[in-house]
Amino acid sequence: MGTLSVREYLRVSRDRSGEGKSPDQQHDENLAAIMRQGWVLALGEPYRDTDRSASRYAKKQREDFKRLIDDLESGDFGADVLAIWESSRGSRRVGEWVDLVDLCKERKVQIWVTTHGRLYDPKNARDRRSLLEDAVDAEYESDKTSERLLRSVRAAAERGAPHGKNLYGYVRVYDPQTRRLLRIEEHPEQAAVVREAARRILGGDSFRAVARDLNTRGVPARRPSRTEHRSEIGWTAPAIKQMLSTASYAGKREHKGEIVGDAVWPALVGFGEWQKLQAVMYPASRRRTNDWPAKHLLAGIAICAVCGGRLHVGRQSAGKRKFDADGHPLPRVTYKTYVCDGASKAPGASGPAGFHVSMREELLDEIVVELLLERLERPDFLALSEDEDDKADVEREALMAEIRGYEEYLENVRAQGAVQMRFDLITDQEARVLPQIEAARARLGKLSTLDPLVTRLVSEGGLRDRWPDMELQDKRRLIRAVLTPMVKPIGRGWRGKQGPNRDRVVVAWR
Repeated sequence: MGTLSVREYLRVSRDRSGEGKSPDQQHDENLAAIMRQGWVLALGEPYRDTDRSASRYAKKQREDFKRLIDDLESGDFGADVLAIWESSRGSRRVGEWVDLVDLCKERKVQIWVTTHGRLYDPKNARDRRSLLEDAVDAEYESDKTSERLLRSVRAAAERGAPHGKNLYGYVRVYDPQTRRLLRIEEHPEQAAVVREAARRILGGDSFRAVARDLNTRGVPARRPSRTEHRSEIGWTAPAIKQMLSTASYAGKREHKGEIVGDAVWPALVGFGEWQKLQAVMYPASRRRTNDWPAKHLLAGIAICAVCGGRLHVGRQSAGKRKFDADGHPLPRVTYKTYVCDGASKAPGASGPAGFHVSMREELLDEIVVELLLERLERPDFLALSEDEDDKADVEREALMAEIRGYEEYLENVRAQGAVQMRFDLITDQEARVLPQIEAARARLGKLSTLDPLVTRLVSEGGLRDRWPDMELQDKRRLIRAVLTPMVKPIGRGWRGKQGPNRDRVVVAWR
């Protein structure tokens, strides 16, 4: 046998402790072993993946590992031996490792593992078994590490400890010598911004108005958004909404979207107030719709009374095509209309498929606005709404107490189970109680609260006079908070007639 030529695959995951072997260190040890064997390095740079995990939990692709596979498949590998520092450097996934070993077998490429001090021939059954056993062990260790980390993260969450980057509105205080986290305090400027935003949204301001005001005052954004030209645009309406959706500001610790306990940092917004805020931002009576780019008053709000599909805005021809004196067709005259998509296209629609209703935009807008203003001008409107809100508050407090009771019970079970080494008891009780917590949280989310914008505008009075000058987003928010208009097909006797037909609009009041 002549002198063997070798190409390397080098890989390292991120290792903040500095104890892992870097690709350069791996190369040095590989090279020393190759020279002892009397082999030579083949032409071409080593395949190298830095800061790339090889486990099945990895989120980043290993570009050079893919290049290695491609070269083996195409016959461009150009060496007799593939050298790796240890088996797990190649892969921590059994399936991926099997594919590599099979390719090496097909291309008559042997595998050198430096930490083993051994050359493996994939054509040899015993060598193949040894390589695959290494892959099984590597995947097993990877899975154990992942499970241990997940348990650690969950336990830290239940203790209320922080995770990840520092949260806007807070500042972390570390020991200057050990860098150990001592405590988390309110940020002297940012905490006030969070409280102001929560107070203003609960007071009836729109997300857009709050964002615009913060930008006007030059308040630095929580996470500055940028345009395609990379210039900062500061606070945005979605950023305000996303910030106030975070339970961390209520002093709660979340894990995978679930509140698992009290946090170790102070609340900037009371939990009860935060719950009301969620009811305002995400009312159960409607889907979460983005109003900021909306251009039409009732698009996505009005629905078809036949199939339940939401109406969108389209164009319709006004009468027959007309011609000039020479017989040439004149440009068509069209108008905007709210149109039903039909149940076959509308998500969540339940009626028969096909087109059902359409109504001229300005006519439906006129009818719905008048119905809305008549409703809000009733002397007893706020009194009736406050009664409903009071009932919701009582039920909300009861549900929150129920959830706290379940959580305290589970904490006691976990503590007792850990002392008695009865982990089966913990698992059994979690399986029974956690669904009850989720059910209570679901009921909590469905409790309606009158939008504070409605309360503020009705209390101030003169809404009919101010309506024309209001922003479109606030008008849509007001309509959604009070009613859902449903449009019926044209009835007998109305075809061809002009003007608004209120009989075609059925209203579901909130």
